[in-house]
Amino acid sequence: MNRTLFALALLLSAPAAYTQSKELTLKDAVLKAGTDLAPERLRALQWVEGTETYSYVKGDQLLRGSIKGGTDAVIAELAAVNKQLPDSAQLKAWPSIHWTDATHARFEHAGKLWIYDLQGTLAPLTRLDAEAENVEINDATSAAAYTVRDDLYLMRAGIGKNKHAPITSDGGDGIVNGKSVHRQEYGIEKGIFWSPKGNRIAFYRMDESMVSTYDLEDIGTMPSTFEPIRYPMAGQASHHVTIGVFDLASGKTLFLKSGEPLDQYLTNISWEPDEQHVLVAHLDRATQNMRLVRYDATTGEAVGTLFTEHDDRYVEPLQPARFLETRPAQFIWRSNRDGWQHLYLYDLNKGLVRQLTKGAWEVKEVVGMDPKESFVIVEGIGTIDQAKPTGATETHLYWVDLRSGKTIRLTSESGTHHGRLSSDGSYLIDAWSSTSTSNRTVVRDTKTGRVIKTLVDAADPFSAYRVGSIELLTVPGEHGDALNARLIKPSGFDPNRKYPVLIYVYNGPHVQLVTNSFLGGASAWMLHAAERGYLVWTLDGHGSQWRGKDFEQVIHRQLGINEVKDQMHGVDWLKAQPWVDAERIAVHGWSYGGHMTTAMLLRHAEAFAVGVAGGPVMDWRMYEVMYGERYMDTPQENPEGYSATNLPQLAGQLKDPLLIITGGKDDTVVPEHSYAFLKACIGAGVQVDFFNYPGHGHNVRGKDRYHLMEKVLGYIDQHIGTSPR
Repeated sequence: MNRTLFALALLLSAPAAYTQSKELTLKDAVLKAGTDLAPERLRALQWVEGTETYSYVKGDQLLRGSIKGGTDAVIAELAAVNKQLPDSAQLKAWPSIHWTDATHARFEHAGKLWIYDLQGTLAPLTRLDAEAENVEINDATSAAAYTVRDDLYLMRAGIGKNKHAPITSDGGDGIVNGKSVHRQEYGIEKGIFWSPKGNRIAFYRMDESMVSTYDLEDIGTMPSTFEPIRYPMAGQASHHVTIGVFDLASGKTLFLKSGEPLDQYLTNISWEPDEQHVLVAHLDRATQNMRLVRYDATTGEAVGTLFTEHDDRYVEPLQPARFLETRPAQFIWRSNRDGWQHLYLYDLNKGLVRQLTKGAWEVKEVVGMDPKESFVIVEGIGTIDQAKPTGATETHLYWVDLRSGKTIRLTSESGTHHGRLSSDGSYLIDAWSSTSTSNRTVVRDTKTGRVIKTLVDAADPFSAYRVGSIELLTVPGEHGDALNARLIKPSGFDPNRKYPVLIYVYNGPHVQLVTNSFLGGASAWMLHAAERGYLVWTLDGHGSQWRGKDFEQVIHRQLGINEVKDQMHGVDWLKAQPWVDAERIAVHGWSYGGHMTTAMLLRHAEAFAVGVAGGPVMDWRMYEVMYGERYMDTPQENPEGYSATNLPQLAGQLKDPLLIITGGKDDTVVPEHSYAFLKACIGAGVQVDFFNYPGHGHNVRGKDRYHLMEKVLGYIDQHIGTSPR
């Protein structure tokens, strides 16, 4: 086969060579990735409510700038704020602030909610419980709702209202109130939902009493103790969720009459502007059928079903309805029903008004709307105009007319753009990067996309270091699709020598690793690994995000099968390059990537020399119910799929050195996955290596992450070496 047919479709490189010789150590690459080695940014950059000005934090100062030019002015000093705080509650840095109007900013600190006036006055709005978590503040009233352990509480704002008032009292022993439910899937990111004017609170109540417990060992005690968590595995009993509505005026709670089956998923909660109704997306446990149901918030009765969606594989509602304030009967809904994530305009009385966005591209995020709600700004990924292709590695900002659906691209620079819309809808803050631009932050006109002001043009934080090049390219996949890949070459790369390869893999849904952004989406430790002598490779195969529904859903009922085939196409491309040492290819991944690492070594031992699998899913029967059944159905419905993807059953095929790493308190991919594979290896008489990080969850964070990456790269070094031949 003529390999030139698979030529690079996209080649974007960081500066090819650096004259500096400073070494990028692994310790710096891991521990300074978010500080010294991160591009310059304006911390806490945001629009000031109701103005054409923006604010940001620099050191101990809060500054404000105008799009009309001039020097950015200091509007508050941390020292001045601290003078009004007790010695026991001094701020070490500016907390996250929220502008309530042009002259007042709100923040949470030391168990209280504070309001700061730009005249210099600091005053407490309300007190929070010392154990408060999941705090949600209502913008209209500044009242706070939050959880303490498994119950929900309310704190009203204002003098004389600092009373810690319980909304629920039945939390504990499998009952959870006010927290994210359903394992945080399908757009469920929180458990407390204020009505727009602050008169009511909708909240989740989850009954997990029927769910099996899983014990995680805590070695911080002597002897060690075990912390039970509720962990519903695929095909097992799932939790039951209901939605409560608390009325602040009456002090009473009613529950929406959501009906049966009790193990259905209640997702994407949204309030109508008049606070009289709540919309809830009902998803059956099979995740094939969704109903958007309207409820009367004063009675709990279902008023009616606004529309339904069905998919033979799975429906995936991810964002709640977004109501229009100027036309309160209308709302925007986001769906991939036509094969791509797009926006739809609905009317409560008339149904579907129109599909707003169309085509073989994806709406990634809704940035905001103008006050008249005549247009919406979105982040989109993929090519809208074939005459100006952008591909699936770039994110751009688009202006969408709400009456016609007309869509205009506002950003022309290749890269990944993220926007913030001013309150008057006239201006956008656009922070973007690419493989050749570390971070550029500008203000744009929303009508034309014209750059009005540049706020940051960051230098490359690696310019003083000896690092190599980053290339984005494509290779053909299992079904003929062009798959996006990233290749990092070491500095001083010599095409006449043969280099070992380190493949970093994930390839699961809702993740995209290869992007035209700073470092191409890579982590700083990968630049260090390249300097050790590796070619560092990553490929986004079928199942990964932002390529359309068909591209992702290929993996349905057989997780890890097609993905491995795609990864092997990448390996074939690598082996065809004269500068690749085909005898020294390593693979490493975490979580879904841990499954992929293990599966690649088991099914294609001849292609690899070593692997490191972190937090790996080894048997999808042991993974949690909502994610597992969405992609695999239940073990009872899909025994063939679960059997084909069961890695402990293949343990006897392990021929390469493999290091399994788990967190001792991993509550996402529980340690039983790793233990089951270890036991299978022992039974098959196969040697395998194992390392446990006691006390760590699904990933190893903080200072211990340096230890982790030393472990990963050291293991690979040990088995294949780093020097090119």
